[in-house]
Amino acid sequence: MAELALHLAGGTVRDDQALARRFGVGGQWRHSSPDAWREAGLSAGLVQRLGEQASLKGAEFEARRCQELGIRLVSHREKSYPEVLGQLHKPPVMLAVRGRWPPDPQTLAIVGARAATPSGRQIAASFATRATDLGVAVISGLARGVDRWALRATVEAQGWALGVLGCGIDVAYPRENRALQDRMARSGTVISEFPLGRRPDRSTFPRRNRIIAALSKAVLVVEAGQRSGALITASHALELGREVWAVPGPIDAELSVGCNRLILDGALPAISVDLLGEFLGFAAEARPNGPPVERDPLLAALGHSSLSVDELARAAGLDAQEAASRLLALQLEGSVQRLNGGLYIRRQ
Repeated sequence: MAELALHLAGGTVRDDQALARRFGVGGQWRHSSPDAWREAGLSAGLVQRLGEQASLKGAEFEARRCQELGIRLVSHREKSYPEVLGQLHKPPVMLAVRGRWPPDPQTLAIVGARAATPSGRQIAASFATRATDLGVAVISGLARGVDRWALRATVEAQGWALGVLGCGIDVAYPRENRALQDRMARSGTVISEFPLGRRPDRSTFPRRNRIIAALSKAVLVVEAGQRSGALITASHALELGREVWAVPGPIDAELSVGCNRLILDGALPAISVDLLGEFLGFAAEARPNGPPVERDPLLAALGHSSLSVDELARAAGLDAQEAASRLLALQLEGSVQRLNGGLYIRRQ
């Protein structure tokens, strides 16, 4: 619960590690003074916010609401927390997750302009569909334009779509994405590093973009103006050693400026959807037809984790009785195994 309090105060993994070095693991920092927190290396602003969270009332309320909404909170100390996030300068202490977890390491980020052209939207959808055919998950930011078209095409192709939000996981931004977010939570994954109810602002989107870059194997920029947020994602990707590709465009088109500049600076020109497997290196040979698409909501929610009936029911959007009945059927067909303690895992 102390980690959740630090999360709500806006702390990072580095802050949690600093507190642990000084006070030990387990929230012992709560029994020390703000001066001691500052001496441990926390900023003045974080110390002030942390003081407001030290009673844990806010953390307890957040945890209760997440449980009611079927939202999973993943601490950086859990095994399922993606190791790649540790490459970031300020990794999030905790992630809020709906849907399948942990994420597939073979993931392609498709990002681009909000005001995408019809051609850009179609190109994004085509690359997303091809990625699904190759068994590659698609990650994006659930913004209008390229992001939305890439994720929607992935869902419609019955692939693994991962959306990273620049707001609380219970907030739909833009509003028209609510239905898409709910569909992704059933068959894919929705992720946020922000507390419930957090509205998006100019500071949240760059933070979202670094998560997208870290979780991806490579980043494809479809359309981008000179100041596009997609270029921030590409910049993070390059810093993290990821491949960056860009779709070239006419030199007199505003939404091609960013992509053409990326290519000039060394990004690979994405000149054909058919070359995606070659770009990815592994996909064309390793997964020519892609993996079997998971259509059962319980199996999709289970992923590679071990979960209880209640956790599975919340993740799959089912009531507990229906989930228990379906789990029994999956046990009988050999897809699921029940462990001691009432947890379920997928059988290989």
